[in-house]
Amino acid sequence: MPYFVTDQHPDCGAWAVVKEDGELLACADSQDAAVEQMVAVSLAEDLEPGGSYEGDTFLPAPVRSVSVAETREVDLTPPAYMRASARRGLEWHAEGLSGDGLVDRTISEARAMARGNISADKWVRLRAWIARHLVDMDAPANVPGEDGYPGKGAVAMALWGGGGSMRSAERALAYADGVVGRIEEENEGRARGEALSKMETRIFNVDSFEVREDSDGMHLEGYAALFNSRSENLGGFTETIQPGAFRTSLRARNDIKFLWNHDTGAVLGSTRAGTLTLTEDERGLRVSGLLPSTSHGRDAAELVKRGDVSAFSFGFSMPARGGDSWNAEGTERMLKSVRLHEVSLVAFPAYPETAGTATVRGLDKIAKRADVDADALADALLKIENGDDITSDDRQLLEKVLSELAPEPEAVDAGPDLSMEMLALKKKKLALLMGL
Repeated sequence: MPYFVTDQHPDCGAWAVVKEDGELLACADSQDAAVEQMVAVSLAEDLEPGGSYEGDTFLPAPVRSVSVAETREVDLTPPAYMRASARRGLEWHAEGLSGDGLVDRTISEARAMARGNISADKWVRLRAWIARHLVDMDAPANVPGEDGYPGKGAVAMALWGGGGSMRSAERALAYADGVVGRIEEENEGRARGEALSKMETRIFNVDSFEVREDSDGMHLEGYAALFNSRSENLGGFTETIQPGAFRTSLRARNDIKFLWNHDTGAVLGSTRAGTLTLTEDERGLRVSGLLPSTSHGRDAAELVKRGDVSAFSFGFSMPARGGDSWNAEGTERMLKSVRLHEVSLVAFPAYPETAGTATVRGLDKIAKRADVDADALADALLKIENGDDITSDDRQLLEKVLSELAPEPEAVDAGPDLSMEMLALKKKKLALLMGL
């Protein structure tokens, strides 16, 4: 069934993407955004984009999720308490309690929310709006039980899904933050004109390492990054990490490695294996690792206990947009949201002057061209580099990348058990493609 765009759908304040029978797929902020999504879903289903919708029948969206980035999906359905909030807000609005400044789009989107339909764009705007107006819920007219309740602020908050109190608004904000984080993770690296991803490293000298031996082995804990701590000069600028900078990356499914001195041949643990745990607290990015009974693991434990090694480092790249901010002079940088790749124990306790010069050459670009997941591709290549076993899914992914980007005249059947020699050859081909 073809897809179309329209600016007439009653459940969308601006533009909408609809099916041939008028069924709503998603709302969009602009005509360009609606056309882009209409084309994306059409191509994903091998359909010809339909253009402008000429019908006069409009139906709400019955599905629980909509595409937000090519064929990837994030569940955008508002929880029951946010749908109930929108309905209550509409009732207050009908009673004339919302004031004169409310725009028609807010009412249209509240009606859509009450039916369980929120676009990805609405989630982003919702999170920002609730965060900006949360302080308004302290006003007496916006506090349940006080005279004048519900005030205009409480009505507006209810229409945006934030309920009619500070507590319910904070709960809605936390939920919206999780949804937007997943949307950003799915969309990361897919924006138009995306730049080549760059791998940067930062080093923190932390004096609170803890090494202890338990029944299951040697545990090491410390901080790989500290919030609100200004760095040394990084070649013309200084840097500070904002609390929450690692939140989106920690929620993602990608595997983060624990390395010795950023050496991918000296793995000390990984999040996927459960031997590395990363958490954010009020101080920074906390690392808890179960060191392996290998030469690198035993050496790391001994050097930390002796005090020869007292620094953690982390390797990261920036999302396509919005991950950092700079002052007007370009001398101070704030890291707001980073894509974490690995944490390392390192021997040198100061920021390196050349930090930020190493480059990951086009993994996202290669993955996009071959229509595969960039994190899965990175994981597969890291396994090969480390000499680890790969799964059948890894093998199929690598074969797809090679067949898409470097097709050979005659296919070679490697059989069900792809040898490490064949994988090494494939890795060399990938390296040539990526300019390594």
